[in-house]
Order: sequence, then structure tokens, then C-alpha cells
Amino acid sequence: MVVAAFLVCAVIMTHWLASPPRPGADTDAASAQVPTEETLRLLSDARLNFREHLLEVNAHLRLSEALWKAGRPIDAFYVSYAARQLFSNDVFRRAHSEIVLGAGGPAAELRRRLSSVSAPAAAIGLHIDIARRHPDTPEGRDSLDALMRMAAADENTGGGETARLARTALEGLHHSDPRHPGKLTALGMAMFMRGDFTLAHAIASEALQKNPNQGGAAQVMGALALQQRDLDGALRWLTIAWDRNSDDLYSASKLAQIYDNLRADSEGALPFHLALYRNNPDYADGGTPIENRIRQTLDERRAYLLKNVTVDALGSRFVLDDASLRAEACLRAGYFKDPRWIDALVDLLDDDVEIVRRNADYALFEIGKNNTAAIQARRERWLGDDKPLVRIRALNLFADLEGRNAVPSLVAALRDPDPAVRAFAKIMVLDHYFKQIPEYPRIKARYLAEEKNPQAVALLTRFSSGQ
Repeated sequence: MVVAAFLVCAVIMTHWLASPPRPGADTDAASAQVPTEETLRLLSDARLNFREHLLEVNAHLRLSEALWKAGRPIDAFYVSYAARQLFSNDVFRRAHSEIVLGAGGPAAELRRRLSSVSAPAAAIGLHIDIARRHPDTPEGRDSLDALMRMAAADENTGGGETARLARTALEGLHHSDPRHPGKLTALGMAMFMRGDFTLAHAIASEALQKNPNQGGAAQVMGALALQQRDLDGALRWLTIAWDRNSDDLYSASKLAQIYDNLRADSEGALPFHLALYRNNPDYADGGTPIENRIRQTLDERRAYLLKNVTVDALGSRFVLDDASLRAEACLRAGYFKDPRWIDALVDLLDDDVEIVRRNADYALFEIGKNNTAAIQARRERWLGDDKPLVRIRALNLFADLEGRNAVPSLVAALRDPDPAVRAFAKIMVLDHYFKQIPEYPRIKARYLAEEKNPQAVALLTRFSSGQ
């Protein structure tokens, strides 16, 4: 019997692993959504705001969101990830909740009233009000989730009345708004969670008959397929659910697990990992932070894709919409040390993404080893560039190339009109390159005495305390 069971399992898994890698994979590029004129305008505004307010977490996350909505999820990830490194957890979380998740406003006010409610029936009433009036806010989704968990309880136990009330509430919410995926999901998944798979299937099937585009019903069907070990069906239904409802993080998480764990297809899992990170940067799968998995995938992918790129072909890679590939192109430029790419690399010192700016800095350093005159001829122009990000990275570059000869430029940067240039000159250059020189205490003390910008002071305090 054990052998027979093993053989059956092997046949199922062999069929599964041999099935096509991704539904619609061949049409991914053709079906990619083209950014609208308004989306591109918002991205342009966010880029300008980011460069004018480099020390404000809101500017970082608005840029990340604008990149996401413009169809550049990898750039969006890197911008958000860099912001997490710069700002404290509390500051980052508050901005993320407001800018990315859209928390706050009337729904938040209703949500606050829940803290003073102890009776389950009263809480259910508030959850109904929030979910009915604000279903597409974080608070509305939380209320639907709360009703789902209450409705999933056994109605024949001591808390059965609460379960019945919650179930009735979900039925009412769905019937009053049958096209809303979140309301159908909450009802169907409540039945699924309490083990009533037949009823969950009936709810989803009826919804699909009335509205074939019901993403919530597709999620329930996907969950049922997973429960029945029908992995092909699960992949099909969960993909449909995700395509129809970008708020469906259940489907995103299951699809990520299918691609990553069952198919060893980390790139297939990447879009879902990115979506999970965007919603919750602290998300972890099996104890592994999702951001670590994303970075690993991107590092492996970019190294593989540009492994054989020639020096002549680098130019087109510097302008790709994928920040990981722009970053790798910079590394390749550093490997080739070809001076023809100097000006293109300087443009990338003003890139939206820190890893690209850092790698462009590195490439210029490598080129400068063999082409000192070409780099030095541009020195003053770069250090005095009107773009603050270029001034910051150029200072770092010449500290690398010139050592103590760059100290006068550093002293000047510590009095730059932009507080971000001053703060990063202190953190990235003074503290990194010149902590051992005799003048360090004097230069540091003078700068700290002169710095009055509260955001610069906050950043300096964060990095000096190691928090």
C-alpha cells in the first residue's frame, strides 16, 4: 500500500512539474499594461518631489508608488527597500500605511470606534458599516477579514450566535454588492475555513454563473483546488483571481509558493513576491523575509541575463525599465573600464534607485583607475552639478579616487545648500573615508554645530546611534 501510494503521488507530481510553466507566459509582454499619460505625469511629479525632498520618507514612498503604477515594480521595490534602510521602522510604517495602503480618513474614524466596543453583536455592526461604506480601504478589508474569521467558527458551540450573525452579515454584504470580490471572498472563505467545502463551492459557482469575472469566486475555487490537491486547477483559478483583483494577497501568496517551492521557478514567483512586499514589507514566507527572497532572485536574474553582454551593447542596457538590469550594466561597465560610457554613467548617478547610483559610482571609480585624466576633466562639473544626487555620488567617487585630496571638496559639501547633500556627505564620506585623519573631529564638530535642518539631524542621529 505504501508503494502504491508513493507511485500515485509520483505520477501526480510528475504531471504537475511537466505542465506549462505559466498560463499566458507567452503573451506577458504583449498584454503588459501601457502607462497612461496621467500615470506618467504623476511619475514625473514624484521624481521631482523625491529629488527636492530626499530626507522625507513620504517622497520616497510616493516615488515607489508612482513607479509601481507606471508598470515598473522592480524599481518600485528598490526605492521602497532603500527607504526602509534610511528611516526608522515607525516613520516608515506610518508613511507606508498612508501612502501605499491608503489608510486613514473616514474609514479610520469608524475603525477607532471599535476599540470601545466589547459586545460581539455591536462589533459586527461596526464591521458591516465599515465594509459596506469603505470596502476597498485597509480598514474595510480588515473588517471583512474579521467577519470572515467570526463566521468561520462552529455555529453549534457557545459562540455560535456570533458566527451566525457574522455569516448573515457577509451574506448581506455580498448580495448588496455581488460584483465586489472582497465581499464574496469573505463569505466563501468563511465556509471553506470551517470545513464546509460543498457550501463554499456552491457560493463560488453561483457567483461565477452570474458574473464570470468575479475574482473573489475564483479565489475560493483556487483554495478548494488546493485543498483537493488539484495543483493545475489551483494554478488556473488563483491566476484568474489575481488577474481580476490586485488586492487578493491570498492568491498572490499561494501562487508565489507554487512557483517558488514546487516549480523552483523563482522568476515566475517574482511578480507575486513583489506584490506581497508592496502590501507588507515585513512579510515572511517560512521565516524568510520576502525582501531577501526578492533581492536574491533579482541578483541571480540580472547576473544571468547580462553575463555575456559586450562592451558595445551596454548603452541600451543603461536605459532599461528594470533597475536590477541597469545596476548590472553598471557593474559590467566597471569590468570593461571603457571610457566611452563615462557620461552615460554620470547620468545614472541621478537614477531613481540607490543600487543603480551606487553601481554607477563604482563603475566610474574603476574607469578612473585607467583613465584618470578623463575623470578629472569632469570633476568640478560633477561636484557642482545642479542635481543633488549627482553631487552626493560624485563626492563619494572622488573621495575614493583621491583620498585626502578630496577633503576640501568634502568640507564644501558639508555647507551645501541642500540638507540631504550635507547629511550624506557626513555619513557616506566623512565618517566612511576620513574618520582616522587628524582633522576629523574638528570637521565633524563644526558641521554638527551648523546643521539646523531637523530632517538632516534626525538622519544623523539614526545612523550615529546605529538604530
